[in-house]
Amino acid sequence: MTATDMGAAGETPQAGGGRPYGIAARVLHWTIALLIVVQIGLGWYMNEVLPDHTPAQEGVESIHISLGLTILLLVLARIAVRLFNPPPPPPPGLARWERLLAGAAHLLFYALMLALPLTGWALVSMGARPISFWGLPWPHLPGVAQMFGSPVPRPVRHEVSHIHVYILIWVILLNLALHVAGALKHQFDGHPVLWRMTGARPPRGA
Repeated sequence: MTATDMGAAGETPQAGGGRPYGIAARVLHWTIALLIVVQIGLGWYMNEVLPDHTPAQEGVESIHISLGLTILLLVLARIAVRLFNPPPPPPPGLARWERLLAGAAHLLFYALMLALPLTGWALVSMGARPISFWGLPWPHLPGVAQMFGSPVPRPVRHEVSHIHVYILIWVILLNLALHVAGALKHQFDGHPVLWRMTGARPPRGA
């Protein structure tokens, strides 16, 4: 990528080959991160605090569904940005295992950010109620009825709900903790990376 290309993408070349993420990537990164935190909080509040089958729970559930579909669309946009505007390379001097671990963590994160809203979409598609996306009609996930039957058996709904509510949530929280820990580790071991995603001034030599 040339200096002109990076400037058009909101990036600037830096000494030593380091460069920040583009503006679109940074905005999507932090927006998705914030929405995921809010979404996890809403899911916990909806399932653990509010009484089942009450108007309050249904109201929060509607927001939860719309927010999940919003995250899905933003993640797809983030993937498109990453494909057309590749991220900066890892800092020089990282061990091979650190590069491999960082790459695997990123791939897992994208898989989880797709799996969570998709399993949620599948779950609400197993019912007969129409799906609302911020007040607008949204289709049921194609293939759900063909795959599981109509109506969907209760054990199938329970299993998908368990995967969505418990397994994927804990896996994404664990991966998030590793992601933050890795970024902080590199920030203080001579391979700072946070400036690339914050738009801050790069440290000397970056």
